[in-house]
Amino acid sequence: MHDEMITARSVRLKKIRLAVFMLLMFAGFGAVLARLFDVQMLHYKRYVDYSKNQYYQKVVFSPTRGRILDRNMETLAMTVPMKSVFATPTNMENKAGAAAIIARELGMDYRSVRARLEKKAHFAWIRRKVGDAEYESLRSRGLRGVMFVDEDRRFYPLGGVASRVLGFCGLDNSGLAGLEYLYDKSLAGEQVTLIAQKDAAGRIFQYPEKPPDSNFDLVSTIDVRTQYDAEKAVRRVYDRYRPKSALVVVMEVRTGDLLAVAELPGMDSNDYASYPTSSQRPLTVTQAYEPGSTFKIFVSAAAIDSGAASPDEKFDCENGRFEMYGKTFKEAKNNKYQIMPLWDVFAKSSNIGMIKVGQKLGEKRLYESLRKFGFGERTGVDLPGEITGTLRPYQSWSGSSLPSVSFGQEVNTTPIQLVAALSAIGNGGTSVRPHLMKRILKDGRVVGEHSAPEPKRVVSRSAAEQVIRMMRYAVTNGTGKMAAIPGYDIAGKTGTAQKFDNERRVYMSDRAISSFAALFPANAPEYALLVVVDEPMGAGWGGEVAAPVARDVIEAMTRRNGVPAEGQLKYVVDWKNFRAAAAYE
Repeated sequence: MHDEMITARSVRLKKIRLAVFMLLMFAGFGAVLARLFDVQMLHYKRYVDYSKNQYYQKVVFSPTRGRILDRNMETLAMTVPMKSVFATPTNMENKAGAAAIIARELGMDYRSVRARLEKKAHFAWIRRKVGDAEYESLRSRGLRGVMFVDEDRRFYPLGGVASRVLGFCGLDNSGLAGLEYLYDKSLAGEQVTLIAQKDAAGRIFQYPEKPPDSNFDLVSTIDVRTQYDAEKAVRRVYDRYRPKSALVVVMEVRTGDLLAVAELPGMDSNDYASYPTSSQRPLTVTQAYEPGSTFKIFVSAAAIDSGAASPDEKFDCENGRFEMYGKTFKEAKNNKYQIMPLWDVFAKSSNIGMIKVGQKLGEKRLYESLRKFGFGERTGVDLPGEITGTLRPYQSWSGSSLPSVSFGQEVNTTPIQLVAALSAIGNGGTSVRPHLMKRILKDGRVVGEHSAPEPKRVVSRSAAEQVIRMMRYAVTNGTGKMAAIPGYDIAGKTGTAQKFDNERRVYMSDRAISSFAALFPANAPEYALLVVVDEPMGAGWGGEVAAPVARDVIEAMTRRNGVPAEGQLKYVVDWKNFRAAAAYE
């Protein structure tokens, strides 16, 4: 009996243990199934990413940056392939020795290299975009954990030509200034993420090739031949007079295409970091200055257009001294002009005569006319950093403002504003917007073009033509004689603006900005040209300093473009038909 009870208890215990075991087993299976459901269904993506992170390394690269070309498809900016050096610190043994070799071969600081190798990371940049010799030398060392990848570097084959306009790119090939910055999105294309493979220890063992090029190119309005001519001419005046800066801008009056923007001091975009920030900004849009007598072009145009004056109307120039609202106005060089017609007032650059013209216009009409020319507002040119200049509303003018504005004081303009206003005179009184982008290409096909706004009527065609005749007379018989070219008709106006001392509130007699504005050919203008020389040493008059620069640029352009002088004939041979006819005979 006792044995039977023990046997029955033993069977029950076995059954209980079996039930518990089965329960635990099913609970375990349930937990596994629940975990599998969580991993495979609910959080599948998270664990796939965990897995990928163990075996892959993401590195972001940009595709090959597009070129910047001149209007004739000559390369101004391009991208060249280079090698970059990186390391996998977790895969390196003798880090001190490796750092010493890397520092010596790449010309780097040892401590900087050692600090990068000591990082607890699977990837660390050592140096981006090394030269071929450095790459070959370091590669030959066969350092474990040191690897190389193809990257691109921005290169400017013409060095400093048009450098302030082109701008430059940073280490990651993103545009930081000029056209490179403004059209960065078009030139750069879309960034891509490349995947490098890692082994179980986290060491990179396979690196992919770079993706295909984006092949976006920007065709600019720059004509590199005209740019060369302008830079050569501005270099001569810069070397002779050692000014703070000097520039030349050449623009097509009918299209607004900027053919040349030459500025000194310049820089080489290939080594932009070696230059001060002041040498990196385009002065054409960021420099504001008092235009002086070149402003008389637009005051005269406003007066003629409104009927307030005519070229033959005579003005009393007060024998070189004129008082108004307690302020005495004098002529340049202490000239003592008497009564002269407007075309002589203009040609001899009489300040007092032009004050009389401004008085006939009146404050409101003068201000509104100058606003029509675009003074006091941005032109909208496609260069970053453009400023508005200063043309205060006539309601805030003082008693001496009207006479001062009439000959180019109490107003600040940028070179691009003045050359745009000048082109309106050359374009029959109609303004166009200056621009540098002509078109965008993708694999050689046009995918974007400059969209010009509707031209605006500034002054009548008749007024513009009369002002051009006055400008021609200023070159042949006035202050612009040094811009004259035998056999060619040039329309121009000199400018000499004394610089204002903001602390003493006076104009300085020993510091000036010399300028010259020109339209050519004068009988049917195609180009507007502006020369600005800031603080030339030993001289200051626009006719002496700036006019010869304009002459040199125009002379070079006419020679390059085969423009015949007056009285000369230009023969054009149709060589294709000529050869065909010769073969037939």
